[in-house]
Amino acid sequence: MLNHIRSEKGFTLIEMIIVVTIVSILSIIVIPKLTRAIGEDKESIAVLSGIISKTFDDAFLKDHINYLVIHLHSPGPLGEKKDEIQSRTNGVSVILREGEKYVDNRRNILKYKKFPDYFKIEEVVLTSGDKITDGNVIIPFYPQGFSDNFIIHISDGDRKSSIRMFKYLKEPKIYSDYIEFDK
Repeated sequence: MLNHIRSEKGFTLIEMIIVVTIVSILSIIVIPKLTRAIGEDKESIAVLSGIISKTFDDAFLKDHINYLVIHLHSPGPLGEKKDEIQSRTNGVSVILREGEKYVDNRRNILKYKKFPDYFKIEEVVLTSGDKITDGNVIIPFYPQGFSDNFIIHISDGDRKSSIRMFKYLKEPKIYSDYIEFDK
C-alpha cells in the first residue's frame, strides 16, 4: 500500500506555477473588460434617465415646452429626406421650437447624447399601446410640470431594461426587464 501511494503521479511545483500564471494573466485581461462593460451599461441608463429628469426641470423652470427626442437604434425607412436631428440614431436629445424650426436645446446637459452600439434603444411604448421600433420619437415636456407616459426598452446583449416615465413625476423609474403598461 505504501508503494502504491508513492507511485501516484501529481503535479510538480513548476506545473502548478505555470497554471497559476496562465490563470492570473487571463484574469488580468478579462475581468477589467467585463466590469467596464457592466459599468458602462449602468452609466448609460443613468445618463438617459438623468437627461429625462433635466428635460422636465428645464421645461418647468424656463417656462417653455421641451421636446425629448428618443433616437431609436434602427434609423427608420431609408430614402426619406432628413435633417440633422432626424438622422440621429441610438441616442437622445432635447429640442425647442423657435418659430417654424426645431433646434437643439442650448444647455450642454440636454444636447444630443449618442450611446455606444452595445447599448441599444430598441423601442418606445406609448400609452395607446403603440410600439415604435425605428426612427425618432418626440415626447413633449410641458412647463406646467408634466409629460406623456412612455416606456423605453433598452437591450445590452442578453440583458434587457425598461425606463418608464410617469406623466406627473420628474424622475423616471428603471426596471431590469421589458415592461408594458398595465391594462
